[in-house]
Amino acid sequence: MAVSDPTHAAVRHATTRDCFLALREADGPLTVAEIAAGTGLSRPTVDSVLRDLAATGLVVTAPPGAGGQPGRPARRIALDPGSASVAALDIGSRTVRCVRADASGAILSRSAVPVAGGGIADAVLAAVRETGGAPRSLGVSVPGIIGPDGRIAHSLVVPELSGHDLAGTLHDRLGCEVVVENDIKLAAYAERHLGASAQDIVFVQIGHRISVAVIVGGEILQGSHRLAGELGAQRGMRWTPSSQRGRLVWSTGDEARPLLERAAAGDAAARAELEEFCAQIAPRLAGLLLAVDPEVVVIGGGVSRAGETLLAPLRRALHHQLMTPQHPEVVAARRPGDGSLLGALGRAFEHGSAALIGVPGVPPPWHRLNPALREDHP
Repeated sequence: MAVSDPTHAAVRHATTRDCFLALREADGPLTVAEIAAGTGLSRPTVDSVLRDLAATGLVVTAPPGAGGQPGRPARRIALDPGSASVAALDIGSRTVRCVRADASGAILSRSAVPVAGGGIADAVLAAVRETGGAPRSLGVSVPGIIGPDGRIAHSLVVPELSGHDLAGTLHDRLGCEVVVENDIKLAAYAERHLGASAQDIVFVQIGHRISVAVIVGGEILQGSHRLAGELGAQRGMRWTPSSQRGRLVWSTGDEARPLLERAAAGDAAARAELEEFCAQIAPRLAGLLLAVDPEVVVIGGGVSRAGETLLAPLRRALHHQLMTPQHPEVVAARRPGDGSLLGALGRAFEHGSAALIGVPGVPPPWHRLNPALREDHP
């Protein structure tokens, strides 16, 4: 909707957003009077906004309701969630996952495509096709550093992605809005909306590697060059003396699960190894905590499923490093298996708001995305 006056445009965007949200959150069709009452807008304003929304195809006139009131029945308006879809991709070294939702946030389909001889590009397009074709907006989670120009500057996990303008390529191939973001930042973004009720969060992903993302004021902290939280980009940086090129190495090898299971069962040697691990990573994390001063530290990744077996010694090690009486809470991620995919779907709704309804700034339907996405693919 082209409006030349910036002030008028801002007001129009706000009224359109409010009307759309009223329809999206309603249990059924609403009359113009009900939308006006719910938003505090005048009926002529609501009527005008609904005409604009109808042009997007997302809003339709519903059949008259059954009732015994005499006279002409009130016009009823409803969201047509099936008129547009939003999708998300989570790219890994072995598998590309995709999930698709309708305009209301209801999950429509999912796919998981192995990366085979055709490489990442073929797997990405196949994953999107398997969920139903090109969406109106697509969010993409990648294991790599996103440069200021939007290209993937570097990826240890999927070297094939390094230097690639993935957003541009997918936009050209699929013809939809595309937003690409680092997987750990997207997991932190999802936790911000679905997990800890905090504005300032340090998110620590502990899996085969350790990665960090920061949320400040409710937003992903990017920094001047999109390097905020990329502690692994420091030359010579090692989280533990035994780590190899960023990968964690345990007494049980690359996999921590056997060690965590032994520690949970009370094995003294396994518990001592976890205590030492936490003591080794705590100084680096404590420096970040003092720089950011978050309300909460969220531990994600597969290792976070160990719960207090890991959190208790890490909490002790972090608190030992801090000479202040105020300590951030240390909790496990709510969505350790699908946080990045869920964050990518949220960003697709947020980034594609203008493409979906004609105005920016419409928040994602988090309350529908949260229970709908199950951790089927750890």
